[in-house]
Amino acid sequence: MKGMKAAVLRSPGDLAIEDVKEPERPKGGALIRVDACAICPTDIKMARRGQRDLAYPRVLGHEVVGTVVDIDGGEAAVGDRVQVWPGICCGTCRSCLKGQDNMCSSQGIIGFNYDGGFAQYMAVPPGNLRQGGVNVLSKDVPSELASLAEPLACCVHGRDMARTGEGDMVLIFGAGPMGLMSTAVAKAAGGVPIVVEPSAERRAAAEAMGAARTLDPGEDDISAALRDLGGADVAVLASAQADIGDGLLRLMTPRGRVCVFSGLPKDASSRTLDLNQLHYRELSLVGAYGCTSTSNREAVRLISSGAVDLRPLISRTLPLEELEYGFRLIESRKALKCVVTKF
Repeated sequence: MKGMKAAVLRSPGDLAIEDVKEPERPKGGALIRVDACAICPTDIKMARRGQRDLAYPRVLGHEVVGTVVDIDGGEAAVGDRVQVWPGICCGTCRSCLKGQDNMCSSQGIIGFNYDGGFAQYMAVPPGNLRQGGVNVLSKDVPSELASLAEPLACCVHGRDMARTGEGDMVLIFGAGPMGLMSTAVAKAAGGVPIVVEPSAERRAAAEAMGAARTLDPGEDDISAALRDLGGADVAVLASAQADIGDGLLRLMTPRGRVCVFSGLPKDASSRTLDLNQLHYRELSLVGAYGCTSTSNREAVRLISSGAVDLRPLISRTLPLEELEYGFRLIESRKALKCVVTKF
């Protein structure tokens, strides 16, 4: 039996680097040697508190780049370096047939209910491969950079749900990694990103990612600033602390779109809204959850072409044995993205 190192979560609070059996290539799927796997805050949440879609024991990690060792189908070949979309879907339900595979009726997720990329090897199931979830990378794209394609794809999906386009004034709440990537995506789409963030360091990061202006919610009058700019065409709530209320709706231009991008705590997920604002001013309130295989491929294209530069977001690369250290860096806000690159 071939063995490998993997970060195995057996229950909330019980995460350890262990020697486990190397996975086999499933029929219709692929086996990859992992080259890079970025840490997502959801990984940390699962390790600390669990998560509704999580099954134990589980190898975490869903922001994965690797080299194909064996493959049965798809367009990639043995030896290709690939980025992996984390979705697993049936391909036949109404959502899948409409290109909405992030809403698959029998959806699975690598790193949640299927072993992920904090390991030396990872199996890719057929429900991913047949959907085009394995994306071949060009040689000039570093693996650690390509590992950010999945979170970038979530921002691309948010862009598409909010119909962000040329000339749109895009108000982004939060300058964590997702807010910063949303800033880069909005700018690449021809929008004008305005970022609201209390941290001066992260406001500077937003400006480096292309924000036309940043606002401190503790110091700046956001309503006045938006009035001077003529209102926001799009608002992206990339922080669980961002408020959705009538005040936000009044900041929107006619036919403005508000995108609920970040999930909210259960005890803070209810709001009372004046629906007449939506009616008379033709506003749209949309959600954005995860990413489709299509938005994932677009994210790979954006990174590969240089249309977005995510290098400033990688605070540290580290070996698998220091995964917990990476978790703590992100929890303490001392890092934006940490990527495991040594297995």
